[in-house]
Amino acid sequence: MSMIRKEPDIVIKEINERIDDLEKLISLYEQKQDVYDSFNAWRNDVKRTLSENFSEPSISKDFLIETKVVPNKFSRADTISKVGEALQKSRDILSKLKSDVESGKYLPEKSAEDHIDKTIAVTIIRKILKNFHKHIEAMYQDEVHGNGTIKKEDLDKIKIGNEYDVQRILYSLIRPIFPDARLEVVDDAGYASVRYDIVLDEYGIVIEVKCTRENMTERKLREELGSDSFHYEADHLFLFIFDKVKLIKNPDAFEKAFRREKQGFDKELETIIIREITF
Repeated sequence: MSMIRKEPDIVIKEINERIDDLEKLISLYEQKQDVYDSFNAWRNDVKRTLSENFSEPSISKDFLIETKVVPNKFSRADTISKVGEALQKSRDILSKLKSDVESGKYLPEKSAEDHIDKTIAVTIIRKILKNFHKHIEAMYQDEVHGNGTIKKEDLDKIKIGNEYDVQRILYSLIRPIFPDARLEVVDDAGYASVRYDIVLDEYGIVIEVKCTRENMTERKLREELGSDSFHYEADHLFLFIFDKVKLIKNPDAFEKAFRREKQGFDKELETIIIREITF
């Protein structure tokens, strides 16, 4: 079975672009303009798009076969009619293809051994967050092997400056275990959009990353986290705080203040603070 070569949202975007071009051709056709040559050029663009996005060549080949127009050299009206039918056929094919991609039809099937139970997934994420500093120490701070090509002076140039740096490193640790994890996901909260730092859709897990800075107060941090805790849609929301400037006076009390059980809240809320890194 064919699979998509790119992320679903990218494939859908590119199919939508071809559909938009098609709608322009249909509009010209309805205005009685000759679009035969333009339609054939468009079909070649679609072939290229489908070949780049789907692993099975038959997807693009079948499209060309089903939308081919053989001109009738004795009847221009017949040719025009065939072009109109092919335009509608093309719209149906691409709309169906787009719908199938959205439904996940062309995603690789997960085997039983690839599946991770939700409880285990939460445990894995928790361990990654709680031991984040160990990765920093092992990857960037420990001495490197003398025979390696990665030099300590190169690693020393890498510094965590803000939450986007933390987010990038954290995502790189999560993605190998959860390949479907998404970065910086924007969602509609009803009256305004919200941005989730890291999302594991399959498990309803959201991770919000914060990095303290010199011009931030603990009160301001509490206000930001309170807003995130209220607005974010998730089954399990992790608030991960990289306390770079040691802003939080009592980390244990802070974590406890931002912990909720799902029974009394609309989500499981868990806060993890890392302070031990000299970086």
